[in-house]
Amino acid sequence: MKNIRKTTHGLKKQGTLFVHPDGYGFVSTDLPKDVFIPPNALHGAIHSDTVMISVSTQDGKSYEGKVLSIVQRNMKYLVGIVEREHGQLFCSPLDKHITFVLPFEKGTRGINTGDVVRCEMISDARGNRKAKLAERLGTESTPGIDLKLVIAQHNLPSVFSKGATAHAASLKFSLSNAERSARHDLRSIPIVTIDGDDAKDFDDAVFVRKTGNGHTLYVSIADVSHYVKMGDPVDTDAFERGTSVYFPGTVLPMLPEELSNDLCSLKPREDRLTITAEIRYDHNGRRLNYSVYPSVIRSAARLTYTGVRDMLEHTGKPAGANNSLQGNLRVMRELAEKLREKRLQDGSLDLDLPDIELSLDAYGVPESIAKKERNIAHSIVEEFMLEANRVVAAYGTAKTHPFIYRVHEQPDHDKLYEFYLFVHNLGLKIPAFEKFDSLSLQNLLDKVKGTKLEKVINYTLLRSMKQARYDVENIGHYGLAFDLYTHFTSPIRRYPDLTVHRILRDLFTHTMSPKRSQMWSSKLEEIARHSSETERNAMDAERGLSKIMIATLLTEKQNIPLQGYISGITGSGLFVEIEDFFIDGFLAFEDIPGDYFYSDQARHLAIGKRTGRTFKIGQKLTIRITRIDRFTGKIILEMAKK
Repeated sequence: MKNIRKTTHGLKKQGTLFVHPDGYGFVSTDLPKDVFIPPNALHGAIHSDTVMISVSTQDGKSYEGKVLSIVQRNMKYLVGIVEREHGQLFCSPLDKHITFVLPFEKGTRGINTGDVVRCEMISDARGNRKAKLAERLGTESTPGIDLKLVIAQHNLPSVFSKGATAHAASLKFSLSNAERSARHDLRSIPIVTIDGDDAKDFDDAVFVRKTGNGHTLYVSIADVSHYVKMGDPVDTDAFERGTSVYFPGTVLPMLPEELSNDLCSLKPREDRLTITAEIRYDHNGRRLNYSVYPSVIRSAARLTYTGVRDMLEHTGKPAGANNSLQGNLRVMRELAEKLREKRLQDGSLDLDLPDIELSLDAYGVPESIAKKERNIAHSIVEEFMLEANRVVAAYGTAKTHPFIYRVHEQPDHDKLYEFYLFVHNLGLKIPAFEKFDSLSLQNLLDKVKGTKLEKVINYTLLRSMKQARYDVENIGHYGLAFDLYTHFTSPIRRYPDLTVHRILRDLFTHTMSPKRSQMWSSKLEEIARHSSETERNAMDAERGLSKIMIATLLTEKQNIPLQGYISGITGSGLFVEIEDFFIDGFLAFEDIPGDYFYSDQARHLAIGKRTGRTFKIGQKLTIRITRIDRFTGKIILEMAKK
């Protein structure tokens, strides 16, 4: 009997278009899978456009569509390199999702071939796309050009408005009698900050007291909401930015320095206004109860991760204050280890992704790269921040008012199954898919820790998961295995945290009236959406600049043998992570001599048709860099003799 497949045509959907560098696209909608758009069906739509499409599907297993109309152009500006052809200047976009070049409008002056520029996309009278020069950023040799182009590519605000600057300068610290009486006075507690060696803003302080039946944890966070009021000039700028952006050697802060580095920085031996989560545990690290309240603290010390590690590893008994501090840190470690053990037992995933550090010279040029080492101090701070965020989420949810959550949805079934097959085909022993839960995932991560498969397993799992985001509906956090979670601990650098602080202030002061609650209902969804978008944009910018800078470091390594490990296999070649540089290069099958290779996607192998030679994930190769794309960081490889 002939197999009859149900076919649906003409289903209309709206979504955001993603264009692949090869010219085809996908549109994300509310359908189970993205809709494939062939190159000839884009109909003038470009990457990031909001489009209306017509969709056809067979049995819901795959979707193909065509663009019916462009609802909204979401990309107004682009960054590119000036090129010349037949006497005409063009802007060649650095964003490879833009698959066309733009001729400059007539009369454009002041640019030359090789310039890096920011352009506005416009249309002439006939509807043809043109580039209107907005800014000349420099050339390849311009100091700081990489940072400039990444900031321009991602439309990151790099200068505060005049209103925000003036308002921040007018703010002063004061602790009136009324303010003091409204806050818990914790200045007698030897609370401390623990940050990186080069940190300038200290927005969280911690202390643990050992009690007769367990521990009491204090997490005090700078009360930014006391200074930054909704709708004031600083708040307007902060909302636009959404987050601080951290680049090698510099930062684009969410708040002006008067706040981030002074009034809201928990400096040692200075009174500071905070909001505190006080959490009580039994001997096994099980939470008994908690309270959240406004407070005033005086940090006893500004500690660093390396300093805390050294103190905890030191076996001697220093005299005086250092002896007391060391004892407090040991109590912190004791509680943190119990919290971590319980969290992992509950199914929280511990993805160990390398965090790299680039050292720059006086001109902003990268000199060296190293992996940041984590130690017990990082773990202490991480566990305490997770706990504070959890109890604040519970505190906020217990009230009849809107709230904002940090959520992480469960992985898509098909994507998780693809990851399962990927791991299975690597030869790793794992339980049946029906029993492949978060605990199984963590057991897998533990199994590959310290092996050549660790990074590829971690990254492949991360790509199989959905992105964490902010939402007004609580759906839990899959990766952390938390039923309730929010972001409360970094109001200096994240707008959602500042929003949570403002909601807490309404609860503390009993001003969460029905009218106030309605106000929050009208604002929180947009705050959550915008904060999620600015977070993703900041992360893309940070990764983009790091990639360019690492590629710059590798320019002097071109055409010499290097070691690498296969990190991915595609239909046209291999991705190879270059040893000690934490970056992938691409080795095309056509550049591997002696055979014609094809990929076996099911088994994640590359196989030679003539010789049967195979390449697999994690395999070590000797390669050579043949080309580096200066402004994108793309690296092209070839095989090299050992």
